[in-house]
Amino acid sequence: MTAIANYTSPFGQPNAPAGPASGSAAGASATDSATTKTTTQGAAATVVTLSDRAKAVLDKANADKAAAADLTLSFDEILQKRSDALTSKLTKAFSGLNVNLDEAVRLQVDKFGNVTTEGPWKAKIEEFFAKNPDLAKELKAIAGLNALRAANTAVDLYNKEKGPTADSKQQQRAWTDYTIRSMNIQTLSGVMSLQDGKLRSAAADYIDTLADPTGAKAGPDPVQRQREIASRLA
Repeated sequence: MTAIANYTSPFGQPNAPAGPASGSAAGASATDSATTKTTTQGAAATVVTLSDRAKAVLDKANADKAAAADLTLSFDEILQKRSDALTSKLTKAFSGLNVNLDEAVRLQVDKFGNVTTEGPWKAKIEEFFAKNPDLAKELKAIAGLNALRAANTAVDLYNKEKGPTADSKQQQRAWTDYTIRSMNIQTLSGVMSLQDGKLRSAAADYIDTLADPTGAKAGPDPVQRQREIASRLA
């Protein structure tokens, strides 16, 4: 039998000749391998079911995260984000109801959150909002935020028109115009429309048309928008 020579390692201890592991070590190794394999296979097939409490905690954490992200947004950015989200939901829902979205769908929400409309899809749309009060509530909230923005713009117009050096007659005229605009904004506050993939506010369009006569903020056809708004105020 050929002898296997031992050698001395740099650490001064003779290394044992290479050879098969002892029975106990081999067994442990085999056991570890089997355990790993079982664990890996088990992980792939494991389905974790969360309790109602765990789901609630997770939902709250996600909501808090979304709210924290919104803290960095401006008022207009938050309003746009909510409007886009609701527009997407309404567009999908109305398409499912076979509502013709090539034409403007005009909606009016009252202080109680009830949504009404006119036209051939009146029954379908009103029934849809009655069955989806969360969407009606969101429409009411977005309409209110648009009216608030319109009211702030009206104040800015008033301050600009009365001017720091205006005489009493000019100031009185500015105040009268502001009063009329505020009343019109209140009248239009619940009027919304879904057109060209956008959810528009009649109150916002009204004040934007006055603040920006060129029509840059009032939509692609400011003259038509003015006519529509005038009909609502009549």
